[in-house]
Amino acid sequence: MLLCDTDDTAGRLYQELTQNPLVRRLRVAGSLDEAARRTVDGEFDVVVVDPLSIGLAGLAGAGEFALARADAGMAVVLYVDLAEVESRASVFYYGERARLKDLFILDRRIPPAVLAAEANEVLIKCQALRLLATGRVRADRLLDEVRDIAVSTGDGELEQLVEEVGESRILERVRPDAELVRPTTAGTVFLSHRADEADGYVRGLTELLEDKGFTVLTGRGADGYVGTAVLNRIRDCEFFVSLMTRDRPLAGDGERYATSAWLVEEKGAALAFRKYMVLLVEEGVDDIGRLQGDWQRHRFTPTTFTTAARAAVAQLGRHSGRSEAA
Repeated sequence: MLLCDTDDTAGRLYQELTQNPLVRRLRVAGSLDEAARRTVDGEFDVVVVDPLSIGLAGLAGAGEFALARADAGMAVVLYVDLAEVESRASVFYYGERARLKDLFILDRRIPPAVLAAEANEVLIKCQALRLLATGRVRADRLLDEVRDIAVSTGDGELEQLVEEVGESRILERVRPDAELVRPTTAGTVFLSHRADEADGYVRGLTELLEDKGFTVLTGRGADGYVGTAVLNRIRDCEFFVSLMTRDRPLAGDGERYATSAWLVEEKGAALAFRKYMVLLVEEGVDDIGRLQGDWQRHRFTPTTFTTAARAAVAQLGRHSGRSEAA
């Protein structure tokens, strides 16, 4: 693994990585140029980099470096301040850098107490990606050898079989990206909400999203059951918005409420599918599950809902490129 960063917070990450059993060897590059030189020969499987660590002036070069390493088959982790990325989303994800959304992300603002656990989760994903890439390389090499045999022996049937297998290999490469990483339908939003809110808050929020150019899907008809149909809708959407309103008071506390259990389940599914999400949370609602950044959460009351909803929709607009680049 190569850690390309000189920030103080990277020092904490370095300490955690050196103690992680998944990391066989860890090296540090003090600059982007050094990282570029050291990753030419394929010595590293995983590269950790913060494109913002060298400032906006160097963002283009850092983004190009990260994408080039990902294209070369390395697992690339963006170690970034997600709040800062969000505030500059129209610049950070501008143009070709929109592909940075497909890379693994580790938030710099993660509390030290949970940094080890969060880093380990990212490393597990990196390991899975590398194993998949290695298997593909070996399969492609074997396929090339069989193709050479078919050509040299003039075996037309074997050559045709090789071509059919090759086409299947291409489909295999597309499938994981389409279903697990990239959105199936751009500009779509899965709106998670309690059934009781279908005509009030939901109608207004849906209109705001549609006015911004988004297509809105919901779990309507699922009757609170987070089954395959709802999971498929969440997976197929580009973004996830959850409207978490009061469902029942928490035991022993008349001022704190729980939201619907299936909303928490749907949010968990969106996290698993790596969807960009925004939460609209009614004041008093607590215990909504884990989320990395406060910037993804908009609190509201009945009188401030419209303001919060507009802020949430604007946030999606910035992230999706539906607002002008700064």
